[in-house]
Amino acid sequence: MTSVLALAPHPDDDAIGCGGSLAKHAAAGADIVSVTVIGRERSRHDEHMTDEEFREETTAACRELGVQRSIWLDEPSRDLVLSRRLHLRLVSIIREVAPDILYLPHRKDGDAEHRMVYTLGTESVWMAASDFFLECGAPVPAPTLILGYEVWSPLASFQYTENIDDTIECKIAALRCYSSQLKHTQWDEAARGLASYRGVLTSGFGYAEVFDIIHCSGTLER
Repeated sequence: MTSVLALAPHPDDDAIGCGGSLAKHAAAGADIVSVTVIGRERSRHDEHMTDEEFREETTAACRELGVQRSIWLDEPSRDLVLSRRLHLRLVSIIREVAPDILYLPHRKDGDAEHRMVYTLGTESVWMAASDFFLECGAPVPAPTLILGYEVWSPLASFQYTENIDDTIECKIAALRCYSSQLKHTQWDEAARGLASYRGVLTSGFGYAEVFDIIHCSGTLER
């Protein structure tokens, strides 16, 4: 069984960037874990929501995508620090999950916290494969495939395309679970438009997600 880990800076980022691909993995029987790094930042649009209601948005989105497990690290918004403590938390998760495929934001995303999570993810993969940091469990091999997804800044160039014709509605349904976020921005419509644009550019029709290949070794059945 393929093991997939999706690393999201904020609660809806993985649904925006790779939600269609995650749903395809789920349909194929993969074991999928989602990790959200940054916790809740209250706004005037959701100040009356309880923390439990806010957390349920992610739980509901994961159900739509077929993600079996969601982990929150609850790091502070706009005060994110790439500390040893945070690295070791993610190393422990990577060593437990031993993912074959890892999704994370691409390295040139326009959001500073997205770029920090890219660094956190790639460094933690190296740490998890090393002979050190034994307090986090036994070392595991690096994922066979690490893909950088687009959220805030579309990729200027990309090396991998995934057709999501069969899962675009799962992706949109997952994004619509984030009712608090849709009060700020119509991420559901933006994601559909971007997926349509990527589909037209790459095959002339349909929907697609595109990725930066950060690491690829050997072959992997998808």
